[in-house]
Amino acid sequence: MRRLSFCIALITYLNALAAPQVVRGEEQTELSQTAKPPNLLFILTDQHRQDGVGAYGLSSVKTPHIDRLAIDGIRFELAYAAQPVCSPNRASIFSGLYPHGHGVPENNIPLPEKVVTFANRLQSAGYETGYFGKWHLGRRFGTGFEQFPEYPADGRGKDHYFIMADGSRRYAPDVLTDDAIEFLRKKRDRPFFAMLSYYPPHPPYSVPQKYEDLYLKDYPDEPLRRSYYGMCTKVDEQIGRLLDVLDELDVRDNTLIVFTTEHGHFFQGGGGRGDRLDKRSLKRACYDEAARIPLVMCLPGVIPDGQTSRQLICSVDLKPTLLNLLGLEIPENLHGHDLSEVVRGRVKQLRNYLVFVNVPFVEQPERGLERCVRNDQWKLILSDTVNPELYDMHNDPQEHHNLYEQRRDSPVVRGLVNDLAEWSDEVHDPLTPQLINQLAPSEAGIQQSP
Repeated sequence: MRRLSFCIALITYLNALAAPQVVRGEEQTELSQTAKPPNLLFILTDQHRQDGVGAYGLSSVKTPHIDRLAIDGIRFELAYAAQPVCSPNRASIFSGLYPHGHGVPENNIPLPEKVVTFANRLQSAGYETGYFGKWHLGRRFGTGFEQFPEYPADGRGKDHYFIMADGSRRYAPDVLTDDAIEFLRKKRDRPFFAMLSYYPPHPPYSVPQKYEDLYLKDYPDEPLRRSYYGMCTKVDEQIGRLLDVLDELDVRDNTLIVFTTEHGHFFQGGGGRGDRLDKRSLKRACYDEAARIPLVMCLPGVIPDGQTSRQLICSVDLKPTLLNLLGLEIPENLHGHDLSEVVRGRVKQLRNYLVFVNVPFVEQPERGLERCVRNDQWKLILSDTVNPELYDMHNDPQEHHNLYEQRRDSPVVRGLVNDLAEWSDEVHDPLTPQLINQLAPSEAGIQQSP
């Protein structure tokens, strides 16, 4: 199914000439000498709730620059992290693979050398590549970035601040943006790929006071929320600086801009989740507050403006989708799907379900391994230690009411299990068959012998 979708997308792309054509060799993709390929600016934050972007409906959150990108391009309502924790999900973004495929199931595990990153592909196609900010994937050599400065605490700093050479203390996103702007301003005769990885709004809750004060009226008794949304606004301010430079250089109309995050965030208390959150990390969960993320893309002339999509999309889909939008060849054997035809506004849906996973802290295996499958309305979570969970996402978006026991023999559950099994076969996941085998035959859609 994926190969057919890709072929259709490739044919329509070549006919429309919406992006530059490329010349493909056996070992390397090279840019056509006559094409003017798009640049790429990829902005990644950390632990950024979907409601931490004003365009997603929480009007009190002040993120005018990200909101503008959403207006000028496409905003995905149902975007999910492949695994809602830092290193595994960023490895999925770079590789187009789920954690069992790329080999980074936990934080602080180096990206295996066998993994070909998104940056490797662009570098081989002639892009000048630069990375600024938190990395969290160990090895840097061979990852495809030509300019790759190292920062204190791997881009985190201390309480989001860097101590500069002159002894001054500066908010880390300001420094990263300065460095990225210097990279953008370089004179070059080839396209650029610039990636910024901002640590906020990941805790610690630390931001210059004036940004926290913006939310004093909305959250007078909740200092953590004030600080959290203040960090969202501060990062948005830096994104505005980047966009201003693209305008100044007259390259914004030929730059694909992507904004997303590593995973979401639970505030303490979890909105009434109680004992479930006592068992799990506040981000390592398949619930939407942790797994559902903001995702915005913009490229004038290619991505129609004003789009809001309910296409289910996952971090693993970014690599093939962006490669297609840039006019570059998509490698075989990726787990992600090319959804560029949705981004271009040509179709509404290319698939009707997606899967994301949850792996607990390696030193706390009792928390359980999970596989989650979601369609537009329903979400099923299977675990090797916790009872199955089923949520009606239309009528219970906060996932307070587990309906699994009432619907365990229903077509809804059987359909989701079949979707999960199909995904497992496609990506060769070793865990899913075990989880399905734990279900009763009727729940798994298995016909019992007479």
